[in-house]
Amino acid sequence: MASRGLGKARTAAVITGGATDSAARKAVSGGAGLIEARVDTFRSLDPDSVSSSLKKLKKITELPIILTIRSRAEGGTARLTESERLELFRALIPYADYVDIEASSSGIFKDVVKSAKGKRKKVIASYHNFRSTPGEKKLNEIIESGRSAGADIIKLATYVGSPADLKRLARLLFANEDLIVIGMGALGAASRVFFPMIGSLVTYASVSRKTAPGQLSLGALKKEFERYGF
Repeated sequence: MASRGLGKARTAAVITGGATDSAARKAVSGGAGLIEARVDTFRSLDPDSVSSSLKKLKKITELPIILTIRSRAEGGTARLTESERLELFRALIPYADYVDIEASSSGIFKDVVKSAKGKRKKVIASYHNFRSTPGEKKLNEIIESGRSAGADIIKLATYVGSPADLKRLARLLFANEDLIVIGMGALGAASRVFFPMIGSLVTYASVSRKTAPGQLSLGALKKEFERYGF
């Protein structure tokens, strides 16, 4: 993953349900540059079981892995306490390349960052708003707060209810580096194709089931990029 101007944005294939051989091969054949392991959706959340799955994933593909154990407050599916989530993060961080932790997870954020940095992993501080796109002042506060807390990359995913929301998100990319910016919902779908062209480091695509409103399948996103020569 590179800063704007240093390399092409990557597509992250979102793997849900479990880190299976089939999902990994679909990610590779679909042209993904990263894999996001949405561990909160996995059928088993036993640390040993998931660790084994991620080890197997690394044997199948050399694609970097984003470890995500999404909180229920920001769209996650697992019923885990914060202490259980922290325990799972610590067990799985060695098998990931990037670690995604919500900026709102104040109870465990610092501990996750410390664990990730201790293993020389990059940290993505993420913010998800499924209802609206906040004003620029709020969005910039989230960016600065995440950076101050030690994050390498800031991810902003917000619901787009109007063209003005989409423009607001685009302006962030022109003013900042090391961002992942995504517009959710029907109006935000275009951002998944075009924002990588103006600086967003990663766009996410589903391998099996969608994990966010407006998310495209890996195949559909690949076709869109080919259409625009990206």
